[in-house]
Amino acid sequence: MKKTLSNEIKKIILDNIESSTSHGFPNIVRSESYILKFMWTLCLLISSGYCAYCLTKSFQDYFSYETDTQLKFKRVSQIEFPTVTFCNKFGIDLNKKNEFTKDAKVGFKEIKNSLTDLTKFNDLYNNVDYFIKSNTINYFKNLSFFGFDIDKMLLNCNFNFQECNSSNFKYFLSTTYGFCYQFNADKSNIRKISSPGKQAGLSLELFIGYPNADYDLYKSYGAHLFIHNSSIIPSSEFEGISLSTGHETDIVMSKTYFQKLPKPFSECVYQDSDSTESFDFDLYREAIKIFGYYDQKSCLILCFHRNIFDKCGCYYPDAKIIQSSENMCNKNFSDLCVIPFVSNYGESKESTECFEKCPEECESVKHNLQMSHANFPTPSYADFFIAYDTFINNGSRNFTSYSNVKESILAVNVYFDDIGYTLVEEKPSKTIEQLVADIGGFLGLCIGISILSVAEIFDSILKIILLYFQKNNDSTQNS
Repeated sequence: MKKTLSNEIKKIILDNIESSTSHGFPNIVRSESYILKFMWTLCLLISSGYCAYCLTKSFQDYFSYETDTQLKFKRVSQIEFPTVTFCNKFGIDLNKKNEFTKDAKVGFKEIKNSLTDLTKFNDLYNNVDYFIKSNTINYFKNLSFFGFDIDKMLLNCNFNFQECNSSNFKYFLSTTYGFCYQFNADKSNIRKISSPGKQAGLSLELFIGYPNADYDLYKSYGAHLFIHNSSIIPSSEFEGISLSTGHETDIVMSKTYFQKLPKPFSECVYQDSDSTESFDFDLYREAIKIFGYYDQKSCLILCFHRNIFDKCGCYYPDAKIIQSSENMCNKNFSDLCVIPFVSNYGESKESTECFEKCPEECESVKHNLQMSHANFPTPSYADFFIAYDTFINNGSRNFTSYSNVKESILAVNVYFDDIGYTLVEEKPSKTIEQLVADIGGFLGLCIGISILSVAEIFDSILKIILLYFQKNNDSTQNS
């Protein structure tokens, strides 16, 4: 009986191989000549080897998690206008008469008088920079006494075919420039526009003030402008555009969205201010706590200042990192410890570790800018400002002549060239569907195997099981 059962099982297997949809095995079984059997076996081994190579490469491609970048432009009915932040490069309005501006004048004079060696010119301006930053933090609560007021700076404002005024601006503190002002900074009510062009954008005409040879120890004067997403806090050290008086600057914007794939394709994280568990680093959570929103640049700035503190035991002046002067480095110690450390920071291991602790954000927005300039104002428009300041503001800006107006005011227009955005999106180079298609394609091409070929194996197994039970049943009846 055992011999008969084994013969029948062998017959089932051979019959299924001969009728199989795969190509190599049936020909090996059917061929009566050993030469033909050898030929078909050799062909099967070669094609199976090539199939294994191709499948291995396909699996490697899939698990390497490579990405393809797709770029497409989408035109929309409305687009969010960015937040526009401007600062007066004169951090102090010396025309204000109070004890704070009086102390500032004394401080500037002391610094200027300290320049006894003209070869130490750069040291003078480093002292000025430190003086302004440290005093911005020291007198944080009293900045209104010596900073430029928005009502004094704002000469004219138009947005989206309508006039705007000082109530549409929000106060912002910069350690470099002191008082700054933001338009469209309310995250709960972001303004949108539906038309391209200058009239639909933001147009500002600003009074900057006059240079003073005795007190204003600045290398340049004018305004500093930042264009950014409403959730981003601009950094005066690394970003922004300088605007010069006597000119009108047109800034034409286009918006680009970047969408990266998260793990396992990259180490990027999604910006989620409600959850700090997306990335297991204290610095990531601290960046969200301080800035209210995560982006890699802010995290790297925070890491930079943390490394200064770890090295020197104090912080370099930055209003967002420290809220009081208690942990702030004094100027002498800054020269001895902070400056040498910072000058070699880019090549240090601390800098590399910051990139490990600060992952790239998966989603980001960038505003691409194109700028052009024209002389501003015309003589007739300057006459209007002189008359307006005399009769409406009691001459508070001291406009007296065309040259006087031209050296103290500027204009800027910020607008979109099209109501749309460019989407830069990552897609997997090989999806699971493509991997399955590769497996089926190579198996079918090389040895003719398909999903139905796999079903044939189960068909053989099922027939053998049924044969076994049938033989068992016949044996029981005969006994």
